[in-house]
Amino acid sequence: MKQQSTLTTGCRALLLAAAFITAPASLQAQSYPVKPMRMVLPLPPGGAIDIVGRTTGAVVAEHLGQPMIFDNKPGANTIVATDNCIKSPPDGYSLCFITSNLSLNQYLYSKLPYDYIRDLEPITNLVFPYEGLFLAASTPVNNLRELVAYSKANPGKLNFGSLGIGGSPHLVPEWIAKNTGASLTHIPYKGLPDLMRAFTAGEIHMFFLSLGNPGYIDSVRAGRMKIMFFPGTTRNPIFPEVPTMAESGVPDHGFKSWWGMAAPRGTPKEIIDRLHDAFVESLRTPAIQQRFATMGLEISSNSPAEFGRFLVEDRARGERLVRTSGATLD
Repeated sequence: MKQQSTLTTGCRALLLAAAFITAPASLQAQSYPVKPMRMVLPLPPGGAIDIVGRTTGAVVAEHLGQPMIFDNKPGANTIVATDNCIKSPPDGYSLCFITSNLSLNQYLYSKLPYDYIRDLEPITNLVFPYEGLFLAASTPVNNLRELVAYSKANPGKLNFGSLGIGGSPHLVPEWIAKNTGASLTHIPYKGLPDLMRAFTAGEIHMFFLSLGNPGYIDSVRAGRMKIMFFPGTTRNPIFPEVPTMAESGVPDHGFKSWWGMAAPRGTPKEIIDRLHDAFVESLRTPAIQQRFATMGLEISSNSPAEFGRFLVEDRARGERLVRTSGATLD
């Protein structure tokens, strides 16, 4: 009898699982989520992107009543993570952390394994990070004009680090060089820890990254590194004394980095809406708002439809930056 009871319990579990798989999308959405969710992150742990994903994801997990598993899949300018997420089942259990690299990769590569406009269901844009050009304190310049003049007088002496070819950390310094004639040498690194070790050791003189990366704000305030400019039309509220790119004498490229959430194409609208509400709720949490403000992150939280239109429009901005830099990855 005990064996029969065990078999009956097992059969019931299988029947319930089969019923969920074959149920209409609307019914699945009503019970969603019934198991842990997975957030695919495009960079290694420890940086600002990882912090934003894990911080918001933890609140979403609490809101929806299921754990969130964080799956870091760095590589190929976020292509590895995006491709992995896009090819996951469209059931709401694989969530794609996406970045503005999508708009750049479109023009850096002649062929991609996906079309992100076609293959992603937008959920929401989470934040716009404040990015800046950071220099070592020992570099004998105090503004961008002095940097350009020094580089021309010392060709080949100044170099900048990035997280790989492509992406704004590479393309924005190239934009500066193209528009000013500055002599800057690019040195790519596999990840943020390697880049920062090289910067601390004096192997590179500058980099263009998010102000929200751990320790950056404190390092600037302590005089261990300095900021040359922030892109955009308005000054940064954390460092209002730092000029914008245009004020520094370089035309602003008009490209603004962003970090957001999406799901594989075909994920039911009801599930997308539930995820959207949960992520927006996380961004309204006072603790997250305070933390993101101290990291120099501007909260967005637009609707899925608004984010979808934004992704289409952002392609043109990405193309302009890539074409001007002359970078390709084929």
